[in-house]
Amino acid sequence: MVVWAGYAMALTGQEVLDRIEANLSAPTDQTALCEITLGKIGGKVEETRTMRIWSAGKEKRVVRFLSPSSVKNITLLVRGSDEMYVYLPAYKKTRRIQGSTRDQNFQGTDFSYREIGSYEYSKDYQSSVKKETDSEILLELVRKPNNDAPYTRILMTVDKTVYLPTRLEMYDAQGLKKVLTILEREKKEYWILSRVRMEDVKRNHYTEITLKEVVFNSGLEKKNIFTERFIQAE
Repeated sequence: MVVWAGYAMALTGQEVLDRIEANLSAPTDQTALCEITLGKIGGKVEETRTMRIWSAGKEKRVVRFLSPSSVKNITLLVRGSDEMYVYLPAYKKTRRIQGSTRDQNFQGTDFSYREIGSYEYSKDYQSSVKKETDSEILLELVRKPNNDAPYTRILMTVDKTVYLPTRLEMYDAQGLKKVLTILEREKKEYWILSRVRMEDVKRNHYTEITLKEVVFNSGLEKKNIFTERFIQAE
C-alpha cells in the first residue's frame, strides 16, 4: 500500500454541506431573543422589531413577534418544509402555510416563511465545489429535479476554518434574487450565526437579525413548544 505524505482528500460539495448543517443544528434545541431592523438598502432604518425563536434540529422552529404592537404575538410554527402554521392573534386563528405561500415574505421581512424556518439545504439541492482557496470554499447548490424549492441555484461561500457560511447568493429564473450575509458569528457552547442580513435585491430592501440571550438544550420538545396549542397561547 502506498501512502502519500501530506496529501488530504478534498471534501465533496455534499460533505461540506453536511458539516455546515451539523454545525448549525448541533444543540438539541435553542432559544434566542432577536432584534430585527428593516429598511431600504443604502437608506435609513424603517422599522425595528423584537421576536423570540425556539428551534430543535434542522426543521422544527417557532418564531414569535414580541413588538411592535402591529405584529405582536404573530407566531410561526415549522415542523418541516411541508408543515407550517401561522397564528394570527387579530383573528384568533391558526392558518396552514402551503404551496407557493411558503416562499412569500414572512410578515414584511425579507425572509420567506421557508427561510425563517430552516437552515437545511441538502434535501432540496445538489451541492458541488465550484472553487476552493486556502481559506474558503465556494459551493454551487443546484435545485434537484422535480423539487419545488424557490431558487434554481445558490452560491454559498464557506469559511473552511469552521465550516460555516459567510455569504449566500440566491438565484431564480430571472437572476439574482436575494443575498444573505453573515455579519457576525460566535461560539458559545455551540456556533451561532449571531447577526445576519438578508437583502432582496429586486425590492432593494433588507432585514437584519441579531441574536441575543441564546440558551441551549433546555428540553423544548418535552415542553411541547412545537405545537399548535403553544403558538395560540398569548
